[in-house]
Amino acid sequence: MIRRATVDDAPAIARVQVRTWFHAYADYVDPDDLAVFPAGRQERWNEILAGPDTTWVWDQDGAIAGFASIGPARDDDADHRTGELYAIYVDPPAQGAGVGGKLLEHAVAGMREAGYAEAVLWTFARNDHARAFYAGAGWKLDRGPEQRERDWAPTVRYRRAL
Repeated sequence: MIRRATVDDAPAIARVQVRTWFHAYADYVDPDDLAVFPAGRQERWNEILAGPDTTWVWDQDGAIAGFASIGPARDDDADHRTGELYAIYVDPPAQGAGVGGKLLEHAVAGMREAGYAEAVLWTFARNDHARAFYAGAGWKLDRGPEQRERDWAPTVRYRRAL
């Protein structure tokens, strides 16, 4: 079941995100970056979930199997009509079961309901699995690859109308 995340979900969301990082990014992200960054994840999710952005979780009988987070686009070329999929992660054991697709549909609907006319997302240029997932859901490559300051590896941007 998909439901709105609460601050109580922060530890589970952080665990899913970190496990997915190691599973998905190990081939092209510096292991030192992967080892250092998880330390503050729960605290960061406490902040995010207390803020204005929207996060949903896939709650499978009390266990968080994935999550998606949205808000206004952060890019310099974005206007108030553009939303952004900030994050979507599915715990590795739950991947391939449709959790990601349902979370993505829910996030797109959430951006539409929030009044956005279009949406963007960023993913690593070498994340072929994610790129195929987004393309299959109707997202179009829009920009990149580029190395942004806040990213571990070169990224690409996808865009879609809502």
